[in-house]
Amino acid sequence: MRLRSTLLLLFLVAILGAVILGIERYLPTTRELLEMKKGPVRFERNKITLIEIDSSGGDGVTLSWDGAQWWVRRPFNDLADPEKVAKLLTELTSIGWINRLHQDEFDASEWSKTQLEKPRHTVRLSSGSHQVLNLSLGALSPIEGSHYVGLAPVKDGDEVSQYVARTILPDLLKASPSDWRDAKLLRLPADVILNVRLVQASGQIEIARSNPKAPWMLVKPLSTRASNERVGELLATLLNLTIKDAADPASAVKTPPSNTAGNELDPQELKVSITVKGLPVPFEITLNKPAAQASETRAQASYRKPLYTITSKSFTDLWSQPNDLRDRKLARIDKEIVTVVDISSAVHPAIHLEKKSDSWFLKRHNRLEPANGDRIFKFFEALNNFDILEYTADSASNLSQYGLDNPFMTVSWDDAGAKPQKLLFGTNKESTDFFAKYDSEPSIYRVDATILPSVPQEAIKWKGLGALRFTQFSLRQISLAAGTAPPVMLKYDPMTAQWTGERAGKDITAQIDRVKADKLAGELAKFNVQDWAGDVTNAILALQKPALRVVVTLGEPGTNTGPTRDTILNFAPTQEGMDTTLYFGQVQGDPDVFYIARSSLLQLLAPVFKTKP
Repeated sequence: MRLRSTLLLLFLVAILGAVILGIERYLPTTRELLEMKKGPVRFERNKITLIEIDSSGGDGVTLSWDGAQWWVRRPFNDLADPEKVAKLLTELTSIGWINRLHQDEFDASEWSKTQLEKPRHTVRLSSGSHQVLNLSLGALSPIEGSHYVGLAPVKDGDEVSQYVARTILPDLLKASPSDWRDAKLLRLPADVILNVRLVQASGQIEIARSNPKAPWMLVKPLSTRASNERVGELLATLLNLTIKDAADPASAVKTPPSNTAGNELDPQELKVSITVKGLPVPFEITLNKPAAQASETRAQASYRKPLYTITSKSFTDLWSQPNDLRDRKLARIDKEIVTVVDISSAVHPAIHLEKKSDSWFLKRHNRLEPANGDRIFKFFEALNNFDILEYTADSASNLSQYGLDNPFMTVSWDDAGAKPQKLLFGTNKESTDFFAKYDSEPSIYRVDATILPSVPQEAIKWKGLGALRFTQFSLRQISLAAGTAPPVMLKYDPMTAQWTGERAGKDITAQIDRVKADKLAGELAKFNVQDWAGDVTNAILALQKPALRVVVTLGEPGTNTGPTRDTILNFAPTQEGMDTTLYFGQVQGDPDVFYIARSSLLQLLAPVFKTKP
């Protein structure tokens, strides 16, 4: 081999070796690639009990977990903002490193620029007595949005690691110690609160509920239903009281109480007690009454040490009067869980409505029949949306002046096994004012008489509107007769779905429009009425001479042979000899009489014959 060739090969080998050394030195190893994928910071966040943050500016914060909540322990003792703590822990595990550093790659001056020897911020995490993270945050690196980050050993065998990493930690760690304080005076979900007591020199108000889904009740100074909306506003105000500033109670100057003696309350103070489901001790807050239109005041809490300056846009909600929290709606019925409605009247038989398999039924003649679901829905809506005119009395000592000692109507409902609610209705002697009262409450309300049509006292008014139901597979014939004219006989074969017809003995099959005949059969098969008549005296007289008679002949479904039965419908105008807007109607043999609009009757009985050219 020539010398020139040998030298060329040696040169190539040298270059290859340098490349290999460079790759090993500057490109990440397989282990480092795995670390890059996982991130340089890893710990079990649910096991962290202590967070220590120190900054080069001298500000330091210690946060500790007591098993239920985070506390600031340095430089003061108060609850920590759980959202800010959670964000810090999330960001620590989200650090995305760009490159790993080796100090021997830098000279002394260049390394000092990373500020990893004298970091801007240091974060230490501990789980119990064991430290699990010691992170140093240095200067900005030349790569946009990244910083120098160092990880000190936390156990034997670990080594110091430095990185260029993308992170928003500087924005979180530059917060002052006071920024770590929980700015909410009371941090609770509203649905766990079961009792709220507001105590001031003029008296106290107490609202309560038996469970988070139950309606609120006003317990003191009255025993009546509370307005869920007004209570919701009160809770929102309490849960959104925001801390503006805090002071050590030992050094804070508190305004001395005025006109107080012994155990009397300061007239400028309000004491709030909040009972939470599952906790034996209530949360207690004492607030100074703010000046008119003021948006801040002073407050102390039993569960936190400092004396606070708090802010709110709705302090007036906390200084409510009992009537401010009362429910102005006549009822609060959850129609989805009500299973029974009973209505008793001084002049009509009792009404019993019962829900089975999501359908309502009316009990009449000792049997259940379909009820008017639309009327029941409107009944619930009317009671739930009806406003009380006046809180007339809060004592049931004299019911006779309101007619409630012998109510003219009582409405009760049972919601899925709970204690039935009973609402009494009465009137004064002149029948000019109407009143309502719950059987279980002393309060008496004045109401408008317009609620009464929504609660019919006649059982027939609750009957379902379906007067006739059959399947077209059982239809054999429809007969239509107007006055004394010969009836039109439309015969139907359920086996072939064909129509034939005759009138006055004449075959009219060729004139029948099959589509129109099918439509007539479909309308009769699900025939609904407008309403039911309460007083049927005039109706019975009118229906003795019907203006229109419809006879539906039915047999066994799916066959055109065998026995048949006739169902007869008679219709008559509400005024004899006139084409009235409403007509009386009756299924022959049924004692009930219904109303049907003339327009509906004409649409139902539209001609079934083909249109002539």
